[in-house]
Amino acid sequence: MSLPPRLLDPAALCSPVGGCGVSLAGVKRPALVSRRHAGRLGLSLGLLLTTATAQGYARPDETSVLPRASASAQPTQARVKELMQEARDLYDAALKHRRREHPERITLTQRAISTALRAIELDPTQVANRVTAAEWMSRPELGEASVKRALVELQEARKHDPLAAQDYDIAGALALCYSHLGRFADAIAEYDRALLRLSGEPDFPQWRKRQQQATLLSNSAEAMMALGRLDEAIRRYSEADQLDGSDNNALHALGLAVAYDRDGQMQKSREALQRSLAADPALRMYQSDEVFFAPEGDRHYYDGLIAEALDNRDDAMRSFKEFLAELPQSRYAERARFHLEELRKLPGIATAELIHANIMMAPPHFGTEDSTGPRHHRPEEDIQRVTRLRQIELRYCYAKALRKAPKLGGDLALDLVLNRDGAVLMVQPLENTLSEKPSNTSLDRVLAGSTPPAGAAADLLHCVVSTVQRWRFSSADEGNVTQDEVALPMRFQAR
Repeated sequence: MSLPPRLLDPAALCSPVGGCGVSLAGVKRPALVSRRHAGRLGLSLGLLLTTATAQGYARPDETSVLPRASASAQPTQARVKELMQEARDLYDAALKHRRREHPERITLTQRAISTALRAIELDPTQVANRVTAAEWMSRPELGEASVKRALVELQEARKHDPLAAQDYDIAGALALCYSHLGRFADAIAEYDRALLRLSGEPDFPQWRKRQQQATLLSNSAEAMMALGRLDEAIRRYSEADQLDGSDNNALHALGLAVAYDRDGQMQKSREALQRSLAADPALRMYQSDEVFFAPEGDRHYYDGLIAEALDNRDDAMRSFKEFLAELPQSRYAERARFHLEELRKLPGIATAELIHANIMMAPPHFGTEDSTGPRHHRPEEDIQRVTRLRQIELRYCYAKALRKAPKLGGDLALDLVLNRDGAVLMVQPLENTLSEKPSNTSLDRVLAGSTPPAGAAADLLHCVVSTVQRWRFSSADEGNVTQDEVALPMRFQAR
C-alpha cells in the first residue's frame, strides 16, 4: 500500500500498503506551514494514498522562480489565477463522489486537468500549477496514458525549478507515478530524494516531519518488496512503524506483516498483523478508496492474509486465488500457493453446521439524538438488507463456536456507529447474555453490567464484532451528516 507524503494535516495523510495515491482537494494547510513546501508523498505498505489538496498547493505568484511580472503582464497573471481556481473548484466537486471509479468523478477530474493545462499554456513558468495538474493526471483510474503525461509534466516542472523550491513536492509526485508504472527502482530513487530534502527542512514540527518520513519509508519499502528486496523492505517498514504514532501506523504495520510473511517469518508477520488490526480493527484506512497498491493485484494478497488472520478460511482462499489469477508471474506466487495449501488442510464448515447455527435478527434500533425521537440519515430497510445478506458470516462464527460448546447461545445486541459513507466506525456490545448454558432472556432487555463471556462465548463475541466491523452500509444523503448510531439485536439459538 502507498500514500503520497504531504506536509499537511495528519488527517489528510493516508498510510496504506501498495502504490501511488490520489490528492484530496480541499484540505487546507495550517498557516504555520510554508506554501512553497506543499509535500506530496505516499506510503508503501502495499497501498498508497495521496493527501495533498488543490488548495494546499502554493499559489503561482509565490512559487515562480522568475521575478515578479511587470504591470503589462498583470492581465495574464490574473487570468492564470482565475483558471487555476476554476480547476480547483472542479476537482473539489469531483472528490465529492467518494468512489474513485465514479463516472462523474472521472469526468470532473478530466475537466479540472484541462482547465489547469490552459493556465499552464498562458504561463509555463508557474511550477506549482504544473505540479498540481500532474498530480491530478497521476490518478490510477485515469489510465496509464494519463500517468505518463503526469510524468512529463513533473519532469518539465523540475526544469523550471532551478532553486529547488518545489523539489520535495516534485520528488514525491514522481515517485508515485513511477510506482504506478512499475518503475520501482526509479520510484525508490525519488522517495530517497524526498527523504533527503525533508531531512534538511527546518520549518516543520518534528511530529509532522516524522509522519512524512514514515510515509516515504513505507512507500519505498513497498517498491523494494516489489523488486524482491525483502530485507530492505522489512527494515524500512519497521522504521516507519516506529516513527509514526498516527492512524497511518496501522498501514505501516500491515505492510510489515506482508513483508515478513513473504520472507517466511510467520510469527513476526502475525505479530505485526495483530498490531495493525488492533490499531484499526474496522480496517477503515485499508479500505479507503484513496488507497492503492503497486502492483494493483497485490491487494488480493493483503486481503488473503487479513482474512486468514481473522479465521475466515473461505475469503482467504478466494483472495489468494485472485492474486494468482491476476499476478501469475509474481515472485510471491509460490508463497500464495503455500497459503492455499495450508488453508485447504483446515476443516471447513459444512452446510449442515451452518443450518444448525441459527441466528434470529430483530429490527434495528436507531439512536435518539433529541426529544423529537429517533433521527437517522439512511433508511432502516438498508440496515436490514445488509444484515440479511451478510448474516451467513455471523452464522459461520456461531458454527465454529458450537464445535467447542454445543449448548452455546443467548442474546447479543451490538451498538454500531456508521460514518457518512456507511463504514462502521465502532462496534460494541449493548446486551450480552452469550453463555454455554443459556437462559431464557428477552431480546428486548438490555443487561447493564453483565459479566463478560468466557471460553467459546468470548470467541463468538470476538468473531461477530470483527465481522460486523467490516460491513458497509449505504451512504447518507442528508445535510451535514457525520454519523448514525444503530443497535442490532440478535439471538443465537442452535436448532
